[in-house]
Amino acid sequence: MSNFNPGKPVLQKTEDGSHTLFLEHLDETYHSSSGALTESIHVFINYGFACVVPQETIKVLEVGFGTGMNAILTYIESEKNKQKVNYQTLEPFPIPLELVEKIDMGFVSQSPTYASVLQQMHSQSANQKITLGNAFDFTRIDKTIQEFEGKKESIDVIYFDAFAPRKQPEMWEYEVLERCVSLLKKGGIFITYCANGQFKRNLKSLGIILSNPPGIKGRREITQGMKP
Repeated sequence: MSNFNPGKPVLQKTEDGSHTLFLEHLDETYHSSSGALTESIHVFINYGFACVVPQETIKVLEVGFGTGMNAILTYIESEKNKQKVNYQTLEPFPIPLELVEKIDMGFVSQSPTYASVLQQMHSQSANQKITLGNAFDFTRIDKTIQEFEGKKESIDVIYFDAFAPRKQPEMWEYEVLERCVSLLKKGGIFITYCANGQFKRNLKSLGIILSNPPGIKGRREITQGMKP
């Protein structure tokens, strides 16, 4: 396991009304203070999941499960589009269930069905696959990306949602990115909120074709990469 420990998070409301979590000792939030729900939809759904070429099963790898926002939004999209998804998420530091129950995710929290699915994602034993809804296979893995033993060229989209490089630099090292690229299929998508210059140069050197979609309020751009 990594020596990194996020400590005890506390609830914080963001500008769109949805909650994120704040880590006082890192002075870091899990999402943008401009809007947790808004950011997850914009970055990971609109420029991640929605950009994957349609196929029988979309395989998603998320680096940093956190509150589960990206996972439940992907579930909602898959149900809407009647799309089969295999979703693996890496989280060595799960949030306590009693805190999860207090997180307001906007429209997600207002739906008993979505709230129940999110609860199952958090409460399911680690490393055990469950099927949610019609065809959403979900596995929460208690490992870091450095420890994850994934099959090369098996993933359609990677949600890279680690803490910022200045807070968790080991997650943005060249070797980590190299590992992520090796897991992506040809045509696969790598998506993150981060637009750090060295990070982007490293992805380019690994052969990833970059684009820089606009960020939400407070961020000039995000990073979307495609493996040719």
